Amino acid sequence: MSGATEYYSGVAAEFHRSYEADPNRLDRLTVWRKVLDRYAGGCGLAYDLGCGSGMITRELALRVPRVIAIDGAAGMLAIASQTLSHVGVTNVEFLEACFPLPDNSGLLPAQLVISSSALEYTDSLPDSLAFAASLLLPRGALIFSMSNRRSISRNIVRQVHRTCGKPAYLDHLRHFVTVQELQSHLPAAHLEYVEHAFFGGADWMNRFLALLAPTSRTSNMILMVARRT
Repeated sequence: MSGATEYYSGVAAEFHRSYEADPNRLDRLTVWRKVLDRYAGGCGLAYDLGCGSGMITRELALRVPRVIAIDGAAGMLAIASQTLSHVGVTNVEFLEACFPLPDNSGLLPAQLVISSSALEYTDSLPDSLAFAASLLLPRGALIFSMSNRRSISRNIVRQVHRTCGKPAYLDHLRHFVTVQELQSHLPAAHLEYVEHAFFGGADWMNRFLALLAPTSRTSNMILMVARRT
């Protein structure tokens, strides 16, 4: 995952600016706000794995008294810390580290762990899910999103990448998944499936494709909720 952290450190400012106007980034915020409204209530501690520039961390911190945000990209953490400080969010602790961590003995168990489009960059999806589950109290919730392999537009972009190497982030993306594949990984991590949704179809290509195909084919992302058994 070290290559991904170096890449995202380098593009952190550009990535953060994309939340100003990119329709799929704005759609992401809307989806996460809704799911956090449903699952974050009553939580005293939550983790954000792969917090990036802190846009979703901020939403989490508005709903949970204590948040620990983990990311391996120093550039992203610098922006996240600055962004949250500017809006008066003071209940977030930042930890620079790639996950899964080899030893999480210093991390307290929480009622909620989230991860927005970060698990897909890790070397082992099963290991990453097991690590996320290890941070949860029994019946605690894991909410995570990953790239949808059934997305028509994502598959077009992947073909373009094979030809010209752009967009560059695909050099580091390790896991394109289906709902069924994600569900199959959960039991080994002591997680049970709760629900899922599709999002990331707000761009012009996916809006056009939505006239012809179901949501599962016209959404770039899968969001899944699971609980620690």
